[in-house]
Amino acid sequence: MTTYLILSHQPLPHIAAHAARHPQAHYYIHHDAQSPRLTGSLTTLPNVHLISHRIRINWGGFTMIEATLALIQAALANPDTRHYHLISGSCAMLQSPQTLAAQCQTQPENTLWLCSQPSPHLRYRTRFNAPHADTAWQRSLPGKILTRSLKIADRILPSRQICLAGSQWFSANRAALKLLFDHSLGDNAALFEKKLVPDEHFFQHIAHQLSGSLNHINDNHRFIRFAHGANHPDTLSLDDLWAAKKNGAWFARKVSAENQMRWLQYEQNV
Repeated sequence: MTTYLILSHQPLPHIAAHAARHPQAHYYIHHDAQSPRLTGSLTTLPNVHLISHRIRINWGGFTMIEATLALIQAALANPDTRHYHLISGSCAMLQSPQTLAAQCQTQPENTLWLCSQPSPHLRYRTRFNAPHADTAWQRSLPGKILTRSLKIADRILPSRQICLAGSQWFSANRAALKLLFDHSLGDNAALFEKKLVPDEHFFQHIAHQLSGSLNHINDNHRFIRFAHGANHPDTLSLDDLWAAKKNGAWFARKVSAENQMRWLQYEQNV
């Protein structure tokens, strides 16, 4: 059973349309507490599950991890769910739930599809606790100055610590997701609670800890494009989506709400 774990902060008409098209799939949604509540068919479709405890998310903060863990906990409580895909509300589905399930079933139950690579230039994020992490002033001028000081400190002070980084969006079979969740609590949560941009490091860190237990595939099958030096992904066109689908990607982001609906209209087999 294909299960989508969705982090959102905007209306999701495309998710409602996709869920109505695929009643056998499950859609677990955490909607940012800073946004108006979701309404319409999303609240009545039996295969859509809205997380009742909504967290106020600071993007790039540990609250993003907390919301993700809430999604995982809710999905694992359903014994009928087997294959899980963490996406954002601005991700486009490029493959059908049936295609995704068939591809996931070719790998063992302990398989995790997660991008992770050593990133020494980002070590300041995972090495130091930051007082401004997960706060409103993380992106303010004082916050940026403090972040810059942590970068300098990391260059000056010797360390053998390895920093692993990658996209927060991943897929997993059930046994792998349960391992991730079980090891996300306690010490690991405390370790990352005051780290900068933990969503790009948290699950990579845990996957490394579990390297002997996970079948870790270092590919998340997502198409995401960044302009040179940009902090946010490009907004993709329909042509981008068709090209990504042809190349075998499972999801693509970032996609506008208008193009999400157009995509589903054109691609009836998704």
